[in-house]
Amino acid sequence: MGEYSKRIGEVGESVVVDFLKLIGWENPLRNDDIDSVDKDFRKRTNGIDGYYHYLNPMVSGTIENILYSSKYSTEPYPASKIVEQFKDRYLELAKAIESFKKSELKQFTVNQHENIDTHFDRGVLFWLNNSGTGEKDLISKLARIELNTGVNHDGIFLVDNKRIEFIYDSISFIKMNFEKQDLDFVYFNNGLNNDDRNPRNGKIMPVEYINSSILPMRLSKDSETTIVISTIEDFNRDDLMKYMGIAKNIGCNAQGTTVICFPDYLETEHLPMVNNVKQIFNDSSFTSQLKVANYNSFLR
Repeated sequence: MGEYSKRIGEVGESVVVDFLKLIGWENPLRNDDIDSVDKDFRKRTNGIDGYYHYLNPMVSGTIENILYSSKYSTEPYPASKIVEQFKDRYLELAKAIESFKKSELKQFTVNQHENIDTHFDRGVLFWLNNSGTGEKDLISKLARIELNTGVNHDGIFLVDNKRIEFIYDSISFIKMNFEKQDLDFVYFNNGLNNDDRNPRNGKIMPVEYINSSILPMRLSKDSETTIVISTIEDFNRDDLMKYMGIAKNIGCNAQGTTVICFPDYLETEHLPMVNNVKQIFNDSSFTSQLKVANYNSFLR
């Protein structure tokens, strides 16, 4: 069981607030009501569990508005009702976003920022339990369902037990093993943020990373820099080669140490493959300072 599973059991529904703080989403507006624009769906208001906004480092000149909904249970995910319940919860959040688009809250937020080209109105659905049994990965099971709600929004992200454990355990691993170093999230250059307005790293984790298979981070202390790539996928020789290339590109081959983290890495089993990939990579200045680790264990 991941460290975050234990955390879910310890603090219950407030686990989402703790998680948001961990990823830099500080002081969200919580438990607010937004006037409903669809009176047939909600007569008066759409309740939201939380709202957070930030300037999106992945798209220049963009405000990212995030409405989130927290669904928590002490029971396992209901295998026979997962699709039905997800559609209900998805529609509920989508309708809240629909109302938010015409709300005073959105207008006030947008008016507080200058030089903004556009804005995204998105949702994050946290669907969590602390049963310790049953399925943890809902995202793969829901990947192929059709969602024809007819509601206009810019995307809804699902965070299940597997996803929240990955992000929490990855960041906790870094904080525990590199406690004296400053942690930032790395913002990939994607063609939409390659101007002087956007930083290349920062304290806020972009919502685009919340369903990503990798989490790119940068650690710094004085003049030393460490690049960390953590992945939700199990150890794989080809993936290791790919992540090494990503890490080298992020650090412009100037970082001190590079750490690539998998959830199942075992040195006794996988070290020969790591050494083989290092030879194939053929850059000793980079590979000599490369470490592969398991983010579910202490780095020795």
